[in-house]
Amino acid sequence: MSIELRQPVGAARAVKHHSLRTRALPQVGLIAAGDVASGFLAHLLVNLLLVPLGYASIDWRVTGAWLLLWLFWRAYQGLYPGYGQSPQTELRSHTVSTVQVAVAQMAAALAVQRYALNGLEVVLVWLVVLVVALPVRYGVRSLLISLHYFGRPVSIIGAGQTASMIIDHLLRHPSYGLNPVVAYDDNSRLHGTLIHGVLVAGSIDEAISQPRTEQAVIGIPSARAETQRLLINSIYSVFPITWSVPDLIGVPNQAMQPHNIGALASLEIRNNLRSFRSRLVKRSIDLAATLVGGILILPVFALIALAIRLDSPGPVVYRARRLGKDGESFDCFKFRSMHQDADEKLRHLLDTSPLLRREYEDTHKLKSDPRVTRVGAFLRKTSLDELPQLLNVLLGTMSLVGPRPIVEAEVIKYGGVYAVYKQVRPGITGYWQANGRSDTTYEERVGMDNFYITNWTPWLDLVILLQTVRVVLAGKGAY
Repeated sequence: MSIELRQPVGAARAVKHHSLRTRALPQVGLIAAGDVASGFLAHLLVNLLLVPLGYASIDWRVTGAWLLLWLFWRAYQGLYPGYGQSPQTELRSHTVSTVQVAVAQMAAALAVQRYALNGLEVVLVWLVVLVVALPVRYGVRSLLISLHYFGRPVSIIGAGQTASMIIDHLLRHPSYGLNPVVAYDDNSRLHGTLIHGVLVAGSIDEAISQPRTEQAVIGIPSARAETQRLLINSIYSVFPITWSVPDLIGVPNQAMQPHNIGALASLEIRNNLRSFRSRLVKRSIDLAATLVGGILILPVFALIALAIRLDSPGPVVYRARRLGKDGESFDCFKFRSMHQDADEKLRHLLDTSPLLRREYEDTHKLKSDPRVTRVGAFLRKTSLDELPQLLNVLLGTMSLVGPRPIVEAEVIKYGGVYAVYKQVRPGITGYWQANGRSDTTYEERVGMDNFYITNWTPWLDLVILLQTVRVVLAGKGAY
């Protein structure tokens, strides 16, 4: 978790801007223009749908007025341009701001009959906006990133391991909009060196006396408390916006909330999946989405079943024993993607090939698996083999999103994380599937499962579902 500190208005000193600094105003304008376009597209689509059915046409001036309010409200919530927001924070802000304005328009329509719209029109317009505006926003931002025109340059205070992690993450995720351009450290041996291509320009005193950016990220969590306090106050007095990464690596951070206890700063850390309310929300989303989605894709089920039957003999659905919540085993359903004698073939392969045995012991998968059928290879690449697990969700043995289901032999590899793992239901998809799938190492998967469980929020689930769709469509890491 990073803590953002902002100066009071008028307290910022003059700052020398880095030559690579991009202008925030055009970025804000383009992203806001994308939102406006999404709003008027929703207006057009709803009119095209409802006017032929006898509904009155929506006045574009009414739509424009509410879109203007929507833009101001989103700006207040930090969505323009949205630097430094995690995907789940951005999704939450987008959803909440849209729903709040939709509710306000509905209330206004009921209160002022002269300007009233049919309730169905209001709901449909904002529903389309809710769905369309986010991908449009992503598209505009991706375009700006490809043109090297998104984000603000930041100075990194520190050049150790934590600072290296910060620089690496920000460079690999330009959508955060924090672009590291220079680093500072009091270790003179590091001066002139590069960290992931970012120059360590000099001492921390130089960062304070000759700042090159308006924002700084402090990445020296191992410093003593008094040193940290002096460092933050010194940086804060020069840079209008300061981010501080505290010594809390490995601590759940997605459910942190800063609070004051008197003059003391504190962090509230919630274990969301231990809360009955959170578990109820998660289960409700599982049931609603599974029932609706399952009905819509019934034809896909039928086509896959037919293809499996025509491709190779054997049952359509395969049952695999897996460990679930509280360590209880259950039948995990999948479309059969292997030949019937798959277990015998696996034993033979592992007995005759030390290389394949090592690969299987490391990942519990084989990249070139001769047990997989032709249809099965397609199902695995597209993850369609996991669709029958929707039945597991209905039965309560799995969730739409969660840690991956494991077998008994894998428990030892989870070590102390298993005590956390068995507190929740495994998922059809999860954090590791959305971040590399089979291309990740086993240790990375365990770490991702632990991160998901200890940092769960409903917004994280929604982001994972969206990212899973992207990864599956790209065919990344599936075998």
